[in-house]
Amino acid sequence: MKPGIGSISFLALFLFAAFGYADTRITSVSESYRTATDFTRITEYFTGKEYRGNQAMARTRDDRAGLYFVLEVDWDEGVSLSGSKVLIQVVRSDQPQAESYKLGFPSEGKPGKEVFLGITGKDWASQKIKPIAWRIEIRDAEGKLLAERQSFLWGHPK
Repeated sequence: MKPGIGSISFLALFLFAAFGYADTRITSVSESYRTATDFTRITEYFTGKEYRGNQAMARTRDDRAGLYFVLEVDWDEGVSLSGSKVLIQVVRSDQPQAESYKLGFPSEGKPGKEVFLGITGKDWASQKIKPIAWRIEIRDAEGKLLAERQSFLWGHPK
């Protein structure tokens, strides 16, 4: 007796659920230098607070200007950014050794489709500095790896 389409579909669904194929994934990463005015919205003039909309954002410093990695993320259901940490490792055009930056999300942050990760202020003080290779990992409050992504050159043999 041959298994029917229904039993094969059920088996596939079971395997996806059992082995975690619905995990959080970083689907794309872009990087660009942004100025402080790039983040100023009209509501800030009235409230005095930065308006972030539904974008999750973490920065190395309170300064807004700097290099930003913009991630598109498919979050696993139920993920909270409260207490989550990000590690960015990057080789910069102004020095050959990789630098590491640790960022934390604000406790009120909710995961949105876009995540802005900024290396800001004196950590990335010039528009002329370019990222050569990079690696990003996001961990939850307990330290469990949620997602990671790296540039092609990061994995290139030295």
